[in-house]
Amino acid sequence: MTKDDTARIASWLWREVDPGDWSGAALRPATEGRVQPAPVPVVEHERRYAGDRENRGLTVPLPLEGAPAAAFRRHAEAVEAAIGPADSAGSHGPTGPWYQSSPEWGAPFLRWRRPGAESLELRATTTGAELSLQPTEPYEEWRRATFEWGEPSPGGFVIEYPTPANEGLSTPGGWRVPRWAALPPLLEAFLGTLPAETSAIGRNVGVTLFAGTRSVLAIRSAERLTVKGWFKHFSPGADQGWSQRVERTVRSWTLDAGGPGEVDGERLARHLVDVLKAEKVSSPAKLNKHVHGPEDAHTVLLGLGF
Repeated sequence: MTKDDTARIASWLWREVDPGDWSGAALRPATEGRVQPAPVPVVEHERRYAGDRENRGLTVPLPLEGAPAAAFRRHAEAVEAAIGPADSAGSHGPTGPWYQSSPEWGAPFLRWRRPGAESLELRATTTGAELSLQPTEPYEEWRRATFEWGEPSPGGFVIEYPTPANEGLSTPGGWRVPRWAALPPLLEAFLGTLPAETSAIGRNVGVTLFAGTRSVLAIRSAERLTVKGWFKHFSPGADQGWSQRVERTVRSWTLDAGGPGEVDGERLARHLVDVLKAEKVSSPAKLNKHVHGPEDAHTVLLGLGF
């Protein structure tokens, strides 16, 4: 599938398809054309969010040929060129919308939103990727309820732009855990796929961690994942991957954690928790953070753990 094919499908779904009341009858004209997207029927556990709708989506599968992050990036560029910049982008984390499993390499998405009506989402799936036209309200209600009432979910982040389409959008905050023992699985899920996801959506994301007012670690992800540290107590070694840098009188260390598919999330999560403990941070609750993303957007790290 070429970028032109992706662009044509996205433009057709966004500009021409009228889902009406999301009944099979209303969707039938769209499913009988050349592209033939598949309706997504509402199942019982989704009924509280979907109301009396018969379907909660209309999807077109897209192949990811070659390295998945690079292939997703090509689709993303094609869709944004066809219908404009996404209103939000990010990662769904290990658990995708409506509790679907996410692919092991990452769960990137870009989303275009019409307030109170439909949204179009380009997202990774376990079999490739898909373009999904969906009613906005059910998905956003499901997401809000999941974060308010569900168990802490690892991984995931969202970058939201202050576009007219996002007016009234409510985004859940990130999970926080009080004990070190609960943090590594959340941190592993976040870090392990992060460079694949930021590369796939063409955005940078990061977070600086503070012990009180002192910067301790800064995690940045674009095409690669890097960690920068300012240490008083921890002794980094070259065998751990740290390299030293001196800027004027400030000494720091940098760790290149790898690019898409290269990050050992479990090992890195354990190591960073050990670093924070060595720096005499008594618990995750004592950490302060500053989230980094595109300057013209609001970025939330959903499942980081602190």
